[in-house]
Amino acid sequence: MSFASVYQAIRAENLLVEAKITVLAIPTPREIDISCGQCLLFLAADEPRVLALLSAGQVTWSKLFTRNGAARVYEKTKEFGG
Repeated sequence: MSFASVYQAIRAENLLVEAKITVLAIPTPREIDISCGQCLLFLAADEPRVLALLSAGQVTWSKLFTRNGAARVYEKTKEFGG
């Protein structure tokens, strides 16, 4: 998941950690977006819960991708709609 600002990325990470969702903050890969330079990785199985938590916490994110890390292939699956 990418973000338009570092502030939103940090807010998202804090919310997810508090909810006991495994999340990893990493530099945003060039293959997907320039954005704020930070993105979050989480398990695909956690996506519905992540989206619900971020919505409830009024955290704005930019784009959501699936990833094949070994091949560095990213596919955009969703974009934030507000």
